[in-house]
Amino acid sequence: SQCSKTCGRGVKKRDVYCKSTGSPKVKILPESMCSKDHKPESQQTCVLGRCPKNDRLQWVISSWSECSASCGPGVQKRELKCGEKSIHGKLITFPQRRCRNIKKPNTNLEEACNKGACPSQMVYNMVSGWYSSPWQQCTVTCGGGVQTRTVQCLRQGRPASGCLPHQKPAVLRACNTNFCPVPVKRDDPSCVDFFTWCHLVPQHGVCNHKFYGKQCCKSCTKKN
Repeated sequence: SQCSKTCGRGVKKRDVYCKSTGSPKVKILPESMCSKDHKPESQQTCVLGRCPKNDRLQWVISSWSECSASCGPGVQKRELKCGEKSIHGKLITFPQRRCRNIKKPNTNLEEACNKGACPSQMVYNMVSGWYSSPWQQCTVTCGGGVQTRTVQCLRQGRPASGCLPHQKPAVLRACNTNFCPVPVKRDDPSCVDFFTWCHLVPQHGVCNHKFYGKQCCKSCTKKN
């Protein structure tokens, strides 16, 4: 095929087939029937001379970003991009390597900014706000319980109005939701076998008999 580029370095491609040579009519065969060691290359590099210089390429500086802080000292940044402006004035950006032969402008990409002093803590204390007490102890140690706390709208430490209801913190929450451990079943010390043949009692299904069930308690309990 033709070179993939009209200038600079590109690639030329071609199709490579495995075909028969013995018969008059050429047949396309599966590639597995031809030796891979002698397979011709399906593509090669092509160079059609150096591309003309793009005079429209240039380094373009973006606008400053917003200050990183809403009050007090912060930082604002801007970017240096490689691009060209179209006939309509729109910037088309490219990878920075496209502008590697163009001198970068000597400019700062980061500078300090300050939107004024932050309000003092005293001003904040004049505003009503939600205040929460510590969480109380959980009502249970396992199996799922509830913790509660007190939430008040205060201003300067005194009850007040003006707090937004949708911002009110939760007054209760679930706690200790893990399963409770299963109590260990202890053997009854009085439940014993009084005869050596007691192991035969559950085999014959007579554990419900008053005499056998009591005299062979241990064997009948294992059965259950």
